[in-house]
Amino acid sequence: MSAVRSRYSKSDFYSGTQFDFECNHVFSELDENRHAVLKRKLAPGYSRRENPFLEQSVRDRTLDLLRLIDGSYLSSAWSFKRVDFAQVAQFYTLDVISDVAFGAALGFLQRNEDINSYCRVSEKAIPIFEWAAILPSLNRLARLPVLRDSIMPKPDDVTGLGMLMGFSKRVVAKRFGQDKESKKDMLGSFLRHGLSQREAETEATFQLLAGSDTTVTALRTTTFYILTNPHVHAKVRQELDDAVAAGRLTRPVASDSECSDLPYLAACIRESLRLWAPSFALVQKITPPEGDWFDGKYIPGSTRIGTCTYGLFHNKKLFGEDAETYRPERWLKASEEVITQMKRTTDLIFGSGRYQCLGKSLALLELHMVLSTLFYRYDMSLVDPIRPWKAVAANGVWLQKEMFLRIEPRVGKWEAC
Repeated sequence: MSAVRSRYSKSDFYSGTQFDFECNHVFSELDENRHAVLKRKLAPGYSRRENPFLEQSVRDRTLDLLRLIDGSYLSSAWSFKRVDFAQVAQFYTLDVISDVAFGAALGFLQRNEDINSYCRVSEKAIPIFEWAAILPSLNRLARLPVLRDSIMPKPDDVTGLGMLMGFSKRVVAKRFGQDKESKKDMLGSFLRHGLSQREAETEATFQLLAGSDTTVTALRTTTFYILTNPHVHAKVRQELDDAVAAGRLTRPVASDSECSDLPYLAACIRESLRLWAPSFALVQKITPPEGDWFDGKYIPGSTRIGTCTYGLFHNKKLFGEDAETYRPERWLKASEEVITQMKRTTDLIFGSGRYQCLGKSLALLELHMVLSTLFYRYDMSLVDPIRPWKAVAANGVWLQKEMFLRIEPRVGKWEAC
């Protein structure tokens, strides 16, 4: 359905994610030609050739995370300081994507606070956008002027998504005019490839939103699964210890190339994405006018067809009888053919074909870099293993909070940064 030459098209599900009714972002754009044009303008911004400080931005914000933990949340045999890792992880992903996008972090980690209540408000707003995507009638209702002006976010809001829209608008404005700034960051690439000021404001806001919420879910769940499976935790630490001892892993934060030589950690991330996909929305497409055939059954034209990633990722025929179990080893011990098929299937997390997520490589870079750092440097454990967090499925995305951890420096592994 998502292949480059497929005659399927986006359904109005995508329109429900539009927060500026005057300007579509790349995900909400339904016109296939305009979507293709937008994607060509945006894609180079995710490459290191046009964004040479991309990895450095992730590294710097990872160091900010370490400084926050070291300064505020380290426990010891004589003291206990719990950290809400769900919140701190969100601070991290917000600061990373803003730094990569604009060359400057929003500052959640340095201030160690939910700036202008963005996290709290977005937790309430995201399910509403998902409802609008699932029920197109709600989306059409929200577009009525009498409702739009009162319920939709605006750039002059001081909290929530409107705050991000205002931040994006101010940053983009600095790139235009007589004294315009020119930077080699994601936004700079967007503009060099022809994005207008209004388009840049909308895309910049969408990058902040999409580039943080799903990545943080993957970060939380991978941490959760490793901590709750002692044999997995031991293997992860052994792999990291061996890599450092062999001089293959830089401290305190490893490089992307070094992280690529950590197969067991990579398997843990893959398994977490499979078992607890950050997004499970059906993201429906529309069948072509002449209809289509699937599994011997005819599907009429203009029918909405969704992809149930949960069913695909828990398929016992592909992932084994223990498909409901967290077992990273399945990614290392299966045959080449099976591993390739498993990877092709779970890559649907990031979409596919002409709808593949542009931020896939950045999200994986973040996960490998920060997880390798945290599990080498710290002894981490859940404060309450019986109630490890509050997780709610909200119409296609996960809302997680109150994931309290106890963090201590690992003996002989921790060092000041």
